[in-house]
Amino acid sequence: MSRTRPGRPLRAAAAALACAAALTTAGCSGTSAAAPDGATATGPYGERLIAVDTDLRQPYLAYWDEWTRVARAADTGAAPLDAHADEPNLSILRASVDRMREDKRHMSGDVKHRLLGMQVDGEARRLYDCVDLNAWRIVDAGTGREIDQVGQRPEQLSVMTMRHVNGAWKVTDIRNPLPCPEGTAGPSRSS
Repeated sequence: MSRTRPGRPLRAAAAALACAAALTTAGCSGTSAAAPDGATATGPYGERLIAVDTDLRQPYLAYWDEWTRVARAADTGAAPLDAHADEPNLSILRASVDRMREDKRHMSGDVKHRLLGMQVDGEARRLYDCVDLNAWRIVDAGTGREIDQVGQRPEQLSVMTMRHVNGAWKVTDIRNPLPCPEGTAGPSRSS
């Protein structure tokens, strides 16, 4: 039996994915492959990826730390989202939090990351991250109980665009995710 409010199971499922920085299930398919050492990889369309620079890794993972802190509290005041996010992504994150609060929900658990590599596109950097959302769950704020989820969610290959804004690297755009390739290299990290 679902603990979601009548007429809202799809909205609850969408909220879970939106709370993972507006990741949505995409009906796309693609394959990616990382080199055994994680230094080079190919993206889903054959694009060549290089290792993620350390000057990008820290702000990228800090972005996720801030986002998960805000989503767990369902309160944009829980962390300074604008320290590592900029438009249009920043507005999407804030709208997701507003929706959670309106629905009397928040998130619980962890998001895991497996950075495959990045691509340099002029001033932009596109980070390819296999994001594992299985432990990232919707919780009813009133009861503290987990709301029934869609089920197992496989890792999603998320391509996050970072730009240098006012002296800091910030996540500005997120592409619809693709399935993550099996057996790709890259260290795992939880937010």
